[in-house]
Amino acid sequence: MRNFRFGVNLVPSGGRSQWSESCRTAERLGYDVIAVPDHLGLQSPFLAMVAAAAVTERVRLTTFVLNSAFWNPVLLARDLLTAHELTDGRVEAGLGTGYVRNEFELAGLDWGTAGSRVGRLAETATALRGLLAEPRAIGFTRPAQTPPLMIGGNGDRVLRLAARQADIVSFSGHVLVAGSKRGTMQKIDAEAMDERVAFFTAAAGPRAAEVERNVLVQTVLVTDDRRAAAATARRRIPHLSAEQILRTPTLLIGTAEEIAADLLARRERHGFSYVSVREHDMATFAPVIELLTGR
Repeated sequence: MRNFRFGVNLVPSGGRSQWSESCRTAERLGYDVIAVPDHLGLQSPFLAMVAAAAVTERVRLTTFVLNSAFWNPVLLARDLLTAHELTDGRVEAGLGTGYVRNEFELAGLDWGTAGSRVGRLAETATALRGLLAEPRAIGFTRPAQTPPLMIGGNGDRVLRLAARQADIVSFSGHVLVAGSKRGTMQKIDAEAMDERVAFFTAAAGPRAAEVERNVLVQTVLVTDDRRAAAATARRRIPHLSAEQILRTPTLLIGTAEEIAADLLARRERHGFSYVSVREHDMATFAPVIELLTGR
């Protein structure tokens, strides 16, 4: 059983001072990883990661997750290795398929099909793995520690790819609503996550124990009455019952102690030892980190 580590997804904005303060706060609150997104309309992820490293000492920096359709694998390897060197080896790389159709159209890229987007992710991950193993071809020496590769998703093909290529697998707690142009997502419950984890485990075979498992928590709600809060949450998540909401892997509801107990149970059930939260929950989740640090 792996010890926990905790990440926070931060959106770089507001200039150097605001970004620096956000990163220093994350480190001070005990987070192990600062993650930055890859969306059009936001600042460049690799530049933001290097800036974060300049004002922190311990936290690792990752992309969560790169839209593989945006990136030429050779240029991606160059940027990743550059960031790895400039941060003294603190970089990790997260890859995904991309899910916002409008961004593909704005970038002049073919939206294609779910299958073609997964195919592009597989090509990028395979090429990136090769370039990180032999970086001299693009002018780099091999780093003492190769940046870990995370692959995130939910579908069979993505999880099979992660089973073959990833050091970290990020299990999406959502499925894309069919026909949604703007990438509308719907939460899945604990039983659906059980099936996804079992699928990955079977696909990975002997590698399954070597791959770290991540989950991105969408909401952290600290309350003394978790059942009442879950009942209220049904207004926004009507396809789940209140009991299902309390067990949903991407939701954390209760006191800090109850949330810590839930995470321990979910690590036992799903294998999730790497837990990420969103920026708006960074301070709220900090007492839970204190309860679970070193466990």
